[in-house]
Amino acid sequence: ASGGELVPVESNPLDKVWVDQPPRPCSKSMPYDLKHAGRSSRDKRDEIGQLLVESNADCAVLSLPDSVAWLLNVRGEDVDHTPLVLSFAVVHADGAVQWFVDGDKITSETLSALDNQVEIAEPRALESRLAGFAREGKSVLVDPTTCPERITSVLEKNGAKLIRAMDPVMKPKARKNTAELD
Repeated sequence: ASGGELVPVESNPLDKVWVDQPPRPCSKSMPYDLKHAGRSSRDKRDEIGQLLVESNADCAVLSLPDSVAWLLNVRGEDVDHTPLVLSFAVVHADGAVQWFVDGDKITSETLSALDNQVEIAEPRALESRLAGFAREGKSVLVDPTTCPERITSVLEKNGAKLIRAMDPVMKPKARKNTAELD
């Protein structure tokens, strides 16, 4: 060991030197048909909400695009060869979700497929929303193996009660229903 230490920084130092970065992907989202999903997003959100209750968590931060896609029954083309929309979500114990996604990615079809328990917010609002959850004394589940350090640090800095556990979507997503198997 060379004695190095990782230290979080407020901004990405690469942004200062990588002047010709490609733009962030911004493909249009699309609803994933129930005949392929096999379960409604509402049903999935209720299941995840129950898992949060059992974990004594008020909400969970979902940082994996495949977890968000499965939970909301949405797809996109932000990642080559993988039908994902790059975004974050916070799912609450009552099944409500805040989906932090670039508004340009939301189509009228996607909007009409989501119910009124899904709030769409711009990604730049994520940190202030997390700070608000912390100030409200919410218990927030984060997966330490997948959640970005920046999210965890915002929560910790604002006094959130962190529950470090596996992304609650992982196991239900792995259990394939008949429609998914077909």
